[in-house]
Amino acid sequence: MSGLVHALCRHGGDGDLTDRLADTVLDALATGGSVATLLRPVTEVALRGRVAEALGADAVAGLLRLRRDCGPDGPSGQTEAARLARVLRARHRGVAGPVTVVVEHSADLDDPRGAYWGEVEAAAALALADLPLRLLCFFPADLPGPVAEVVRRAHPFVLDDGRPVPTGVDTDPRRLLDGLGAPVPAELGAPAREFRFDATQLRDVRRAVDEALRGQGFTDSRAEDVTVAVNEVATNAVHHGTHTARLMLWTPEQDVVCEVHDGGRLADPLPGLAPPDPGHAHGRGIWIARQLCDLLHVWGDDAGTHVRIRAAA
Repeated sequence: MSGLVHALCRHGGDGDLTDRLADTVLDALATGGSVATLLRPVTEVALRGRVAEALGADAVAGLLRLRRDCGPDGPSGQTEAARLARVLRARHRGVAGPVTVVVEHSADLDDPRGAYWGEVEAAAALALADLPLRLLCFFPADLPGPVAEVVRRAHPFVLDDGRPVPTGVDTDPRRLLDGLGAPVPAELGAPAREFRFDATQLRDVRRAVDEALRGQGFTDSRAEDVTVAVNEVATNAVHHGTHTARLMLWTPEQDVVCEVHDGGRLADPLPGLAPPDPGHAHGRGIWIARQLCDLLHVWGDDAGTHVRIRAAA
């Protein structure tokens, strides 16, 4: 296998879902592959029971369980995809056979336009494009209309009798977000600090972020990493957005949250997800920032481009 196989798998309810998952996972394991799961707890338990019954406890122990973590900012499909890519790259390096990832729909993440599913499916397609793995996304056949349409457009393959079949639809990840956009994260209230800056004041941005981080008990190395991440975002804002931008800082509990706002428009609605080309010195700042933070969420609106970064000590 070369590159990502991103397939839609429709099911007719919990029983049918468990049957389809068990067939898929047992087939992958029987052919020497590795399996990762991102499922509801009840589905995970049912699947592991079927695997244990068929192959024993050692096979169950070999399943890599992935988790969704919306956190206090609300769901961020791009952050989830970046996190998934980090874990699966490490998994790919550590195993010899093909990797199959099975993901289950969660109704809690539905919205009237299907915006979250558009974002996370597009982000995963970008972040995982170069990896030789199967990403199999299990959705109920009776999805609400807007969500069903977004899901249909997101997948270049559909699973038919266990095999991925091309759908023939235009699944360009960035075009998938046309008319949807990335969801806006949860409101945080008044910031602890806020100021405008331009390219000559990036040192002030770094100093303000570093002070906030050390005030929250971050270690030297962690503070340096997060300051680098915010500096990358701030530099992009004043060099590629507008000449001035605005920094906002919050210090909830043991976290630090930064937002950078500028008046420019996003050419790429999901920047920094595809791994940078090692042959190019530029274009890797946001990708680096995503590797260093617990959340990096980018969205746009009529006022411009906005980036939220959250880091835990």
